[in-house]
Amino acid sequence: MKYLVTICFTIALLFPKIGVACSMYKLTKNGRTIVGNNEDYFSPNSQFWFEAGTKDTFGVMYMGLLDNFAQGAINEKGLVFDGFWEPYLEVKNTEAKIQIYIQDALKKVMQTMTNVKEVQSYLNTINLSSLEDGQLVFVDESGTYLIIEGDEMFLGNEAEKTFSNFYYSQIQSLDDVNLPYFQKGQEFLKNTQQSMALDYCSEAMSNFAQFRIAPTQYTTIYDLEELTIRVHLFQDFSNYVEFDLKKELQKGNHRTMIADLFPKNSKGVKHYKKYNNPEHPTLLIEELLGDNVITEQEFLNQGFDNIINGLGYEWLNDIKNPKGAIKVFLYGVEIMPNHSNLHDSLGEAYFINKEWNNAIKNYAKSLSLNPENKNAIEMISKINRLRENKND
Repeated sequence: MKYLVTICFTIALLFPKIGVACSMYKLTKNGRTIVGNNEDYFSPNSQFWFEAGTKDTFGVMYMGLLDNFAQGAINEKGLVFDGFWEPYLEVKNTEAKIQIYIQDALKKVMQTMTNVKEVQSYLNTINLSSLEDGQLVFVDESGTYLIIEGDEMFLGNEAEKTFSNFYYSQIQSLDDVNLPYFQKGQEFLKNTQQSMALDYCSEAMSNFAQFRIAPTQYTTIYDLEELTIRVHLFQDFSNYVEFDLKKELQKGNHRTMIADLFPKNSKGVKHYKKYNNPEHPTLLIEELLGDNVITEQEFLNQGFDNIINGLGYEWLNDIKNPKGAIKVFLYGVEIMPNHSNLHDSLGEAYFINKEWNNAIKNYAKSLSLNPENKNAIEMISKINRLRENKND
């Protein structure tokens, strides 16, 4: 049974605390705007996909994981957005608002809108209750930005602005932000001379980068006037690929794994291949944990079950490799043997792989740990019916 896990959730281990985060920086000068963005997550399976424009829509480049849920995008009019995980903040202003899946709303924005004021007018009509643990940031070619915190929307046009996993509405100053990676980036900005160059923005984003269990998987630098996009992979800011958005859109609809843009011997591609090793899909986790003695309760206290579930379901649903998923969930129940939901997830992986005996065994174990698990009851009944039909 999968827990719903957003792209940016926070986890810490016994070694120094590591957060899953996203950072964004925008700089505007003399009518030109450059935006940098770090995407930080456990999985390196990130991709770009391009949707060409029509007579009624703009062309768009989206970024996200294998589930095709857009974590960010830029359109051919120089409008860019990124999403951020945030602490829970209740959204109350939902009465008479339009009910629409947030990804559909974002697709309409990116395909039809050119500036953040248009975005604000449209999203003011939408029920944004799905943003109770997240926010959206848009920046347009003029350098004007829009922050959406569910009920609150803020327009601004300062020459320089940074965004990350905090609400501007909840702080008095940036000094209140208790995010070490963010403060490191802020320190760099305070002590350097700003430059309207992609190189400078890359250097700035290198100072906002994260490492360890949820590292910066890739960094994008956008010139919103020239529509040039620079991409760095896995905190390697000495190497990059660069492309022209309009030329990419002229190729028609297409997609690419970000790792495929880089040399096979690069640090990021080696990391990508290690992560996607079907024979040992938990290798990176095991290397990170090392020889540390960690109790099941400590794993649970730090939300490590979400890491296991997220990894397992990526193998199961996105990579389409149930055997890989089984190995992940087996590792999960080995280190957290009393976790009902992980046994349920393992049961599902076995079920999809048509190993019904093992599926029932793990659903039963899940049910013994949590007698209220209706999914386990339903799945055991379903498997028994399938067996009966097969024997008839």
